[in-house]
Amino acid sequence: MKTVLVTGASGRVGSEVALHFVEQGWKVRGFDKSGLPETLRGKLDWVYGDLTNRFDLLRATEGVDAVAHLAAIPAPVFGEVDIMHVNVAGTQWLLDACECNGISRVALASTGCTFGIIFARHPFQPQYLPMDEAHPALPQDMYGLSKVCNELTAAAYTRRCGMTTTALRLTTVMHFEERRHDHWLRRALDSDEFRTDLWTYVDVRDVALAFRLALERQEEKTHVTALLCARDSFCKRDIREHVKAHMPEFSEQVAHLAPDGCLYDLSAAEAAFGFVGSRSWRDIPELR
Repeated sequence: MKTVLVTGASGRVGSEVALHFVEQGWKVRGFDKSGLPETLRGKLDWVYGDLTNRFDLLRATEGVDAVAHLAAIPAPVFGEVDIMHVNVAGTQWLLDACECNGISRVALASTGCTFGIIFARHPFQPQYLPMDEAHPALPQDMYGLSKVCNELTAAAYTRRCGMTTTALRLTTVMHFEERRHDHWLRRALDSDEFRTDLWTYVDVRDVALAFRLALERQEEKTHVTALLCARDSFCKRDIREHVKAHMPEFSEQVAHLAPDGCLYDLSAAEAAFGFVGSRSWRDIPELR
């Protein structure tokens, strides 16, 4: 049985990732400075620690086969002053601990915020549609910048020691099993306003699946950066009509899309480790 370390396992996404690995037969070690969530009690080992403490990271990574890295300050609104120290230095120290302990596979949470459109102080639009991983990363905020740095750091460790690394660019993560946000979700689906995430989203259970597939299937000694997204758009209106209304210069570029198509090119994740998002808001009667 393989052992995976899940950092940030107390978080809403990290706890779901940890639970998925448990259910798939992995031995799981959670790592966080917060307490063990109720949903995970009795199901995994737990290490209390801080991402910025190198001793904690060396202790947490000892004896594991792979790492799913989700610990981070998750947005600029949660402390932009500390983001570079926690997200960038902490991730580099984690990768260093993985190298020291001979861990060969790491998948880390990146974000669609690397493009810079979300959280932009001076708003701007994409350079082309559908967007893909080759689109320029132009963040103005420290959170998006920290994730760009982490992607580059992971690629450097692949070159440095042959570690297989995957940077998963998560879009807006939805928890559809929770019914408490239905009113907000219905309002968002009906809105005609421009969304800086380009109406993209991903179900948290698909995020968990993608982390496992990346650690199990990606070609050894490679680095991959891949967008992680549902294959449809988070809106009831024809996505091509949204583009026509808000970004008319790209209308011809999206003419081939289905009415419920996605404005991100998702081929990289499928090609690298076989991930195809299977969950949609359209499966929820309360939203549909």
